[in-house]
Amino acid sequence: MLVAYRLSDTGPEIVPIEADGRVPADASWVDVFQPTAEEDRATEAFLGASLPTREETQEIEFSSRFYTEDGATYMTAPLLTGIDIGKPVLTPFTIVVARDRIATLRYEDLRAFRQFLARAIKPGSGCISAPGVFVGLIEAVVDRTADVLERISADIDRINSEVFGVGRADARQRGRRLELMMGDIGVQGDLAAKARESLASLERLVQFATLALPSSFAKGSSKQRLKLAGRDIRSLEDQVTFLSNKINFLLDATLGLISVQQNEVIRILTVATGIFFPPTLIATIYGMNFDFMPELHWGIGYPLALVVMIASAVLPYIYFRRRGWL
Repeated sequence: MLVAYRLSDTGPEIVPIEADGRVPADASWVDVFQPTAEEDRATEAFLGASLPTREETQEIEFSSRFYTEDGATYMTAPLLTGIDIGKPVLTPFTIVVARDRIATLRYEDLRAFRQFLARAIKPGSGCISAPGVFVGLIEAVVDRTADVLERISADIDRINSEVFGVGRADARQRGRRLELMMGDIGVQGDLAAKARESLASLERLVQFATLALPSSFAKGSSKQRLKLAGRDIRSLEDQVTFLSNKINFLLDATLGLISVQQNEVIRILTVATGIFFPPTLIATIYGMNFDFMPELHWGIGYPLALVVMIASAVLPYIYFRRRGWL
């Protein structure tokens, strides 16, 4: 899908594509979503430069994500998407700047992009030129990433309360609940790792833009907003580092609690074995088929053996209780 925008004092305005598929001459910004071959050609004619393929936008080398070619500057960053449906993935988002024109290339419906469009038409948004659109897009992505980190933080606090707040009344289900919580911790850890990767790429994008974009993109209010966006990204990187450390702590604590739970079961089984071993030994001895066992001919032999077995079980039980093992 190809959407062209005219930038005016009121913000971006959609302008219809011409009948032959060309972008109108008065358009300053083109958004390309999952483009067809015809839309690729129309965008390239609009920019005067080629458009990267999806495979090229997914490469991880710095030189493949940030470069200048044919008078155009290419910047690609992986952004988080699919969080609301529980399937977070990183998808490439490319911004191409050619002189006073800008194009965005994406393959997923990014919530940050929709938030930017809703904000760009408001007075005072600053999205009245290509530099304003570029900086506004970066700010929208940073804001969306901050929302994701806030969501991760809230989920981690919830998991923390569940891990350390399971009462003794839930002892039977404690092990099972802790195992389920490990899955939740893993989900948050994966989301934090993806957010870290996205933020690292965004920081490199801002640094590259400051050096490679035309002077109109890095002066006045645009320069100040870009610098502030860079500071926000670094602060978010510090936040995601803190969250990652907390996730690792919760993972270690959960594993430790599961180990304690398992050790408790083993301890009970060990104590039970210690209690019932002496009676079992006595019963085994008198269960042997030997002719010369004088106790077998005693009139009180049977009740005496029962008393001895009970005593041999009670005495270890009392001992274990006094030692605090039960």
